[in-house]
Parts: sequence; C-alpha cells; structure tokens
Amino acid sequence: MLTAIIRSDTIVGLLLAYLISAALVGCLWFMGVSGSSVTELLLTHWAFSWTENGGTGVVLLSTVLLAGTAVFARVRFREIKETLGGRNLSMLAMVSIIATQANVLFFRPDVLVANLVLVAVFMLIFYTYKKESALSEIFHVGLGIGLASLFVGQSVMLVLSVAFSLLMLRSGNIKEWIVFLLGLVMTAVFMALVVVWTEEPVLSFQRTIQSSWLASVSTSRLSIGHIVLLMMVFLSMSKALSNITAGTVHLRNISLVNLGWIFGVALMILILGVDWRAGLVLAAFPLSNLMAQFIESMNRWWIADLLLLALITAPIFSILWPI
Repeated sequence: MLTAIIRSDTIVGLLLAYLISAALVGCLWFMGVSGSSVTELLLTHWAFSWTENGGTGVVLLSTVLLAGTAVFARVRFREIKETLGGRNLSMLAMVSIIATQANVLFFRPDVLVANLVLVAVFMLIFYTYKKESALSEIFHVGLGIGLASLFVGQSVMLVLSVAFSLLMLRSGNIKEWIVFLLGLVMTAVFMALVVVWTEEPVLSFQRTIQSSWLASVSTSRLSIGHIVLLMMVFLSMSKALSNITAGTVHLRNISLVNLGWIFGVALMILILGVDWRAGLVLAAFPLSNLMAQFIESMNRWWIADLLLLALITAPIFSILWPI
C-alpha cells in the first residue's frame, strides 16, 4: 500500500515522498553524525577552505544541495518519462542512498556539488536521445564532466561512461565527439582565466587540481544499513539485466546507460581511490532509478512495501548498527 501511494501521481504521494525524505535527513541530523576526520579533508579543497569555522554552515549547505538534487532528479522528459522509474519513488530511493552515507551527506559538500552536476549531465545525455541535432547539449555534457572534476577530480573517469552513453544513444557523428572533447577542455580554459590573475598562476592551477582529488576516508566503516543497501543494489541489477535481455530497444539502451554510469563510478573507486561512500553518492541517481524500477516490478504489494521500508530504514541502521 505504501509503495502504491508513493508511486501514484497524486499530491498525497508527492507530499509523502518529501515528508519521508525530510524525516530521514532530520533524524540523521539529530542523531549527531560525527565528521571530524572528513571535515579536515574538506579544508584542503580549493572551493571549501572557508569552512574552517563553519561546521553548522557546512551541514546546512550540504542539506540544501541534497534537497536541490532531489528536486532536480525528478525531471522527466521525452522518451525517458516511462523508463526511469516513478518520480516519487526514484527521488526517495536517491535520498535514502545518499543519507546512508551520512558523513558524506553532512560534511562533504564537494561530493554533493559534483553529484548535482553529474545528475545534470545525466539528464542532458538522455535529452539527446533520438534528437536530430544535439551539439549544444553534448558540448555542455563535456563542460559538466569538467566542472564535476573540479570538485571531485576522479570524476574525469566518467568520460568513459559518457562515451559509452553516446554510443548507445547517438549515431556516432564525429562532430559530436569533437564538441564533447571541446567542452571538456573548456573547463581548463575557464579555470586558467581565473588563476592567471593570481601571483603564481601555474602553482594556483596545480593546487586547484590537486585539492579536488578526493582522498579515501580511512574511517569509513560498513554498517547494517550499508549491507541492506548493497542487497538492494544487487537485487536491482536483476531488473536491469531483464531490461537488457527481454525489454524493448529503448528500454535496453536506457538501462545500459544506467549501468555504464554505475560501472564508471566503480572504476573511480577501484582504480582512482575514491572513498566507497562517496562513490555511492555519485552513483545515487542511476542506482535509484534501477531500485525504483525493481520495486515497481513486484507483483505483490507487501513485497514491494517491505523492499521500500528496507530502503527507507537503511540510513537509520547505518548509524545505529556499525560493524
């Protein structure tokens, strides 16, 4: 019943999804998540060195970024309206995924900014699907990847995911590839225009790049909530595989783009040393779409409700029962 209400296109479903999301974040806030070791890393970041004495300010900024991302991720247009999962359910799943990584949620706005930019990039890629001319959108996709890499340097690895997505959704026009690379390079050009006015432009450029490179947080620990979340990820993959093997061409392409994005983030964790909690945040959008589709595919309402409750309670379990 709960799943049916939330996935419905009614004002009740919309309000319930927002209320549950707000309650999750509020509970974690009042439970007093500790992030001292994470905050020390944030102070070295070029965009957030001002946060030295702004603990509450960082939490508020991070909460606003999460809210903005959750609202923006509800956007549906053109061919993806019926293939990304229900808006309310997907949004609630994304908030649960991010909230389970409480240290990242409240104390790493750099990761949340990168995630917001990547969601925008993801949307632009989908927007180009079956569009005759998309040079402007693809240029901004490259620009978005470059911008995300200024906040989380390892995001540059997602160039591979974007390339795979363009192969799946576009015709392979050489102009589009050139425009994409041009957008990526323009990020460095814009940054150079800023640092050129400093006393040591080359050193400032180097420091900006180095400070954006996300260090692994050694204090990250697995919890019962993470186990629940990883089980949901594993179960959701069965729905993705079903879409690829038995779905329409349209559904297969969209599912492959989702999986390509998740695979790109996995490479960021395994090869480039991104903290696994930050990686889950950066992959929250495609993961939430797969989870929403999986829950919606349940024929029995009580199974769908149990899966949704497990997803909703995962953030609380991550705080109460660390391993």
